[in-house]
Amino acid sequence: MSGQFQEQLNKWAEKNKVKVKKTRIKRKEWQKANRGFSERELKELMGIHRPIYTRKKGGAFRQKG
Repeated sequence: MSGQFQEQLNKWAEKNKVKVKKTRIKRKEWQKANRGFSERELKELMGIHRPIYTRKKGGAFRQKG
């Protein structure tokens, strides 16, 4: 729910004396949302697994490897 709507619901519940069950984020969902990058993802972001090109004789670009 959006924050503004949640506030309105809480105010209404206080006026009408209704108990509102508060929802909590489950531990697994919280861990998934706050996890860091894996080693493979970091290497890919840094460009380690991309092809490498160098200049050869005559100024032509060639792929290394």
